[in-house]
Order: sequence, then C-alpha cells, then structure tokens
Amino acid sequence: MLAAFATDEMPGWTHAEMDVEISRIPVDPGETLIAEEDGAILGYWARRFDDLRVHPAHRRRGHGRALFAAALARMAARAETAISLHVPTHLPASVAFAEAVGLAYRSSLWQFRLPARTAVPEPVIPDDLALRHWTDDIDVEAFVAFANAAWEGHPTALGVTPELARLVAELPDFDPGGICLVSEATAPDRPIGFAKVEVRRSLAGPPTGWIGQIGVLPEARGRGLGRMLLRWSVSYLRRHGAADIELAVEAENELALGLYLRTGFEPVVAWQHWVKAVPAPLLRP
Repeated sequence: MLAAFATDEMPGWTHAEMDVEISRIPVDPGETLIAEEDGAILGYWARRFDDLRVHPAHRRRGHGRALFAAALARMAARAETAISLHVPTHLPASVAFAEAVGLAYRSSLWQFRLPARTAVPEPVIPDDLALRHWTDDIDVEAFVAFANAAWEGHPTALGVTPELARLVAELPDFDPGGICLVSEATAPDRPIGFAKVEVRRSLAGPPTGWIGQIGVLPEARGRGLGRMLLRWSVSYLRRHGAADIELAVEAENELALGLYLRTGFEPVVAWQHWVKAVPAPLLRP
C-alpha cells in the first residue's frame, strides 16, 4: 500500500484511509485475495473497498489480470452477479487495464470536504426525539439489521455484518460516542436513524473529521432527520478536535448531494465505480 501510495498519487487516498482498509480486512478473509511470490506481496484485491492494486515493482507481468480472474471466481462462488472496482482515471494504465478485463463505468462516488472555517448551525433536537450512543451491551444483530434497513434506497448497499460491527467496536481507536442513534422519545430502544463519525488523526497536520454514514429508516424520512444528524455529526467532530470534515456520497444520491452542498461541503474528487457482470458459466453450480 505504501509503495502504491508513493507511486500513484491517488487523489483523496491518505494514510488514514489505508489504516481503515487494513483494519477491516480480518473480518472476512474470503473477501480479500493476495498475490505472493517467494514471500513477497505482489498485489491484492479487497472486495469491501472495491480495491485492486499491484505493487509498482511488479506491474506489467500479468498479476493484475490473475488477481481479477481470481476475484471474479470468488464473486461467482458467493453467487454475486457483478464485480466492482474503483478505477483511478488519472492513471492511463489503470483505465487500460479496466477496459482490457471488461469493466465499464457505472457511477461516481464524490469525496466532499467541509472547511474548518465554514459555520454550521448546531442541531436542534425536537422534544419527541431521543438520542443515545453505542453501548457495550447493545444487541449487535439488531443494530446491523436496523443500519442496513436505514440505508435502503441508497445507490450502493451498506453491507454491514455483525462480524464487521464487532470488529470495529473492538478497535483501539473506536469511539462509542461517535455513533448517534435517534429514536422516538416514546420508544427509545427502537432507533429510526443513525450517524457514524470518527476523528482521524495524522502526524502531518490537524485531525480530520470523517462522516462515515447517515441513515434514516424509509418510514421516518421527510422529517428533517438527515439534516439534524448531519449537523450533530459536524458539531461532534468539531468538539473533538477535527478541523476539516470529509464524507463520501454517490453522485446518484441527489437528495444527499443537495443537503451537503447547502451545508457548505465542497466536492474534492470523484472516485469512479467500474463494473463487470460475472459470466454465466462461472455462476453455474
């Protein structure tokens, strides 16, 4: 990862992003493939991050194609109908590789940044709502079912599993206060919306805030909960030392795009999703 970071100069790709990706890999080893030769790592594929990379010193030797073929077979074994990768379009070789293996552009994921100087109103919590945070005794399976339901209708699935939720909660830098659950005041144990944020610290500068998810159950939408949770997220991150605040949003999610732009977020870079259907012969039992 460090070698690719130094060579490829990926917009929006930071050491913090690498730490996040590495920390999530152990939750499901079957979703990660690594190419090795004589003990050296030549490249890897991480399905959760739509990420396929080859070490700069080992490129143009077919390792990328071999990894992609193995990833395609792995997706077929899991009865997935398509494979998706982020393609860095500022690298002509990456675009050529994507086209050569049959990938085609599908959509874009925008990274947005809220500058530290931008004023955002504090959230107003109506009397009929209650807020609480992650606790050690939370029902993880119930939370995961709720979080995935609150993500319904988004261009890409949230894909949270109980195993991933437990892994993240056990990380040394996990902040339970960075998960906000909003419920009706009359039913505080049944959340209808949530936000997950984290402060990402760096030796190179001030901490950056990251808004990972904001989701509201379909039946609770249209009440301004998304705006309230966004303002809560910004307030929480700034109170905990974050300067600029970042998030990612699909270009197809027009409602969220509008909310973020009105709040003062500015587009930084677009990461392109490219996809390929899993060939029918691979899907046969």
